[in-house]
Amino acid sequence: MLTKNEQKFIKSLRIKKYRLREKHFLVEGTKSIEELLKSDFEIDILVLSDEGFSTIQKKRNFRLELVSESLLSQLGTFKTNNSGLAVVKMKEQVSFNCHLDDYLFALDGVGDPGNLGTIVRTLDWFGFKELLCSKDCAEFYHPKTIASTMGSFTRVKVYYENLQEILPKLKGPIYSADAKGISMYDVDDLLTGTIVIGSESHGIRPEINDMIAQRIAIPKYGTAESLNVGIATGILACYLRILK
Repeated sequence: MLTKNEQKFIKSLRIKKYRLREKHFLVEGTKSIEELLKSDFEIDILVLSDEGFSTIQKKRNFRLELVSESLLSQLGTFKTNNSGLAVVKMKEQVSFNCHLDDYLFALDGVGDPGNLGTIVRTLDWFGFKELLCSKDCAEFYHPKTIASTMGSFTRVKVYYENLQEILPKLKGPIYSADAKGISMYDVDDLLTGTIVIGSESHGIRPEINDMIAQRIAIPKYGTAESLNVGIATGILACYLRILK
C-alpha cells in the first residue's frame, strides 16, 4: 500500500526541480511501461490498476502496488490513467564521445517536450540511436517528453551539450534544416555528418549558423508557412535512410 508520503513523492516528480533533486522520473501508460520493462532502466515502484495488472506483464523484481484508477490519475500527469505508472531512476548523464558512425541529428533550442518526444520516437523508427541537444532544449525526463516517445526513450540516447563547443569536434560536414537552403533532392552528396535543426520560433542561433557547411531545405509544394520541427525531422530522417 502506498503511504501518504509515497504518494506525495510520486506527485512531486511531476515538477522538474524535484525530478532533478530525487533523480527519478515518471513513466505512464501501458505502451511506455511495457517498453520500460524490456529496458535496462531501474524501476523503483510500479503502480498499477486492476486493468493494468491484467495487461502489463511483470518481468522483473521490483515493488508492485495496486491502486484505483482515480488514484492513478491523481498521482501522474495524465487526465485519465486506467493502466499504471512507474517510478524510475534516471540514468547518469554522460558526455557525447564525438564518434560519428551514422548521420547525427542535433537540436538547437527545441523547447517543447512534446516535440522532443516525437523526435525521439521518429529517430527510433528510422534506426538512429543517438540525439544531440543543446542545453536549453526541452528536458528528456519531462513527463510529456517520455509519453510522446511511446517507449522509444528506452532506445535512443539523448545527450545535452554546448553545441558551439562540440560541433567543431565532430567528423563530417555540418548541415542545417533551413527553408531557404538548397532542396534536399539537389544536394549532390549528403556525406555522413550532423544535421542541426533549430526551434520553430527562433531557428538556429547565429554562433552555430556560422559552422554550417550546407543548408538543406525540404521542398514545399503547398502554401503552409512552416513545418512542425518533429515532422521536418521525420522527413529528413526518412530521406537519409533512403540515401543510405
